[in-house]
Amino acid sequence: MPNLFTKNTLFYGDNLPILQECFSTESIDLIYLDPPFNSKRDYMVFKEEGEGENPAPLQAFKDTWPWDAATQATFEDLCLNASLPLKKLLQTFYDLLGPKQLTAYLVMMTPRLVELHRILKPTGSLYLHCDPTASHYLKLLLDAIFGTKNFRNEIVWKRTSAHNNTKTGFGKIHDRLLYYAKDIRLVCFKPVFEAYKPAYLAAEFKQDEQGRWYKVENLTAPASGGTGGKFCFRGRTPGPSRRWSMKEEELERLWQAGRIKKDQEGRPLLRGQIVYLEEKKGRPIQDWWDDLRRVGNTAKERLGYPTQKPLALLERILQASSNAGAWVLDPFCGCGTTLVAAQKLQRNWVGIELNLQTAALHQKRLEDLFGLFPQRDYEVK
Repeated sequence: MPNLFTKNTLFYGDNLPILQECFSTESIDLIYLDPPFNSKRDYMVFKEEGEGENPAPLQAFKDTWPWDAATQATFEDLCLNASLPLKKLLQTFYDLLGPKQLTAYLVMMTPRLVELHRILKPTGSLYLHCDPTASHYLKLLLDAIFGTKNFRNEIVWKRTSAHNNTKTGFGKIHDRLLYYAKDIRLVCFKPVFEAYKPAYLAAEFKQDEQGRWYKVENLTAPASGGTGGKFCFRGRTPGPSRRWSMKEEELERLWQAGRIKKDQEGRPLLRGQIVYLEEKKGRPIQDWWDDLRRVGNTAKERLGYPTQKPLALLERILQASSNAGAWVLDPFCGCGTTLVAAQKLQRNWVGIELNLQTAALHQKRLEDLFGLFPQRDYEVK
């Protein structure tokens, strides 16, 4: 089945049949999804009606999931036709939770995650944005679909500062992103770096006689079995629990370039590699993201969409797990931040959104930021 799109595309409708009917197998490089969180709330977006009028609220989406006849039919179909791990897992959810809202939410998500796995390329990645309401159940679903070996990270995004809702528990200030590879052996991933903090620079770096800032790093690594890296280099051998972290010819190259500090006897210091600040890319981003704030009430990028995520969050994901020209999909498109990030970073994009009331929001955002118009610059289906 070929893709039913050849350029950047916005689909409006239920994402499950669209995924099943419009996407070929292994056609997408990166998927980011920010589905409903089973918050049991109705979310509103405010639309300006006209000059002098108050903003009119429109329903963006319902985040409630009753166990009804359609849910029961989907559950029975999955228990009949899904893979054995998924059958067992869904039955366990039902036995544990009963036919309740959370179970209905997980039944809704399951066939969609199966389709997203199908359309992802072997080099592709999926990032599922959620909160602790159901993240542990969603991770089990993803483990069953992607395989536990392809789980990469549970990223914690500190989306806001302290709250006052601490009467019955600790303040809730973070979301989670579950990151999976289609195939860990082939996945596209590039480390992302952030600038060093001033306190770190002051503590770790010094100036040499030429005024260049440098730090001294370890030339060894844990031994962890085997004999690799266990050799004598210019009179120095690492201890029994350590090994040289590079080959002898690389150590010799650094030595000849004057990039290894020496002790009083002229032997290399184990922690002696000279690294200059201009050679460092920065601090590699870890799985705790506390530097990307939510879209505040006065933020320039704020659109009034209730669950809008910051553009910087999506840019980080796209930079880490895709290249220019890659195909990026957001199957729960919301206000279109993934599309904006993809367009800005020269990726191809596809968005799917159930609520037609957000169509004008998507199209205005793409026009205002990039001068793009529907049907001329991208397709609307």
